[in-house]
Amino acid sequence: MAGAELIGREELAEIQELFSHDKVNLYRYGGGNYKAREFEERFARYMGVKYAHAVSSGTAAIHCALAGAGIGPGDEVITTAWTFIAPVEAISALGAVPVPVEIDETYHLDPLEVEKAITPSTKAVVAIPMWAPPQMDELAAICERRNIMLIEDAAQALGASYKGRKLGTIGRVGSFSFDAGKTLHTGEGGIIVTNDREVYDRAAEFSDHGHMHREGLPRGKDPRRAKGLNLRLSEVTAAIGLAQLGKIDLILSRTKENKRKIKEAIRHLGNITLRPFSDEEGSQGDTMIFRVRDREAALQFEAHLMERGFGTKILPEALDWHFAGVWNHLLPEFDRYRDADLETLWPRTGAMLRSSICLNIPVLMDDATIGRLIEAIITGSERIG
Repeated sequence: MAGAELIGREELAEIQELFSHDKVNLYRYGGGNYKAREFEERFARYMGVKYAHAVSSGTAAIHCALAGAGIGPGDEVITTAWTFIAPVEAISALGAVPVPVEIDETYHLDPLEVEKAITPSTKAVVAIPMWAPPQMDELAAICERRNIMLIEDAAQALGASYKGRKLGTIGRVGSFSFDAGKTLHTGEGGIIVTNDREVYDRAAEFSDHGHMHREGLPRGKDPRRAKGLNLRLSEVTAAIGLAQLGKIDLILSRTKENKRKIKEAIRHLGNITLRPFSDEEGSQGDTMIFRVRDREAALQFEAHLMERGFGTKILPEALDWHFAGVWNHLLPEFDRYRDADLETLWPRTGAMLRSSICLNIPVLMDDATIGRLIEAIITGSERIG
């Protein structure tokens, strides 16, 4: 899956270089041999932003991004009802109230639903690009008009863009993940990006127990202005990240080309509906989504693909971890959801997700494998009638 497929000699060389020095300090604040700082600087250059701050996971990244943006107890944060659970966990952990809303036909935040969900307590909108851009112009306009923050949890969409602008750089702050299913793979890890120095400073402080990292002061003399956690990135992980970042153009170009071949070969099928885009050119290449008739057809399709050696990605495979309508272990702690039937709150989203197939598009996918997947999709569409 994307960068995880390409782990090799380059990553090992970066780790060896880290440990080749006489003194290796695996903590980045101060001078010395710090891979995390180098990784942050290179990542910021790649994204075209002033600041990047690396942390221990994608979940930590959105947690720090929200904290850096000042999200706190009682704030309402609008986000999508289709996302991995992490951003909703992070909103909840800060004492804020998650407000998931319905998705549109592109599988992203519906701007009309966002507008309807805004209240005097709304502090931010978290747009979550699922491998492709949401309607970012519309979302940005709503946030500007209503004086609320736009935040991007672009964990799934590193390398994707919207009208030429990289996702993660359009809102006030963006976050990314580097786990095994993401564009770059470091084992674990995440990063935030921003052009706002105050957001950057507060996010960095939150990730390090509240240390304010004042230049020239010993670490033990750092002042603090807010509480924090230990969400720091290890230097070894950062070393892997440096090697992976050098491969990002290859990763994106290969997956996009593989996806193009598959889509062109199945575009004619009448009983599947390919996902539409707000900006298809800006979408990432490692994932493809299409809809079928209903839930039963989707499950039949999944079984057909599995018989031929192809698994699905999230849909239908891991729906329960990506749909707010089934999060009865989390959302009922908030008064607005305590007595609600969650399944009924986002019916359009639930219907779309349950009738969808999501496929992983590997980097190292040869033409023979592409041909077998195309054949499996075509025969699967015939099977569901």
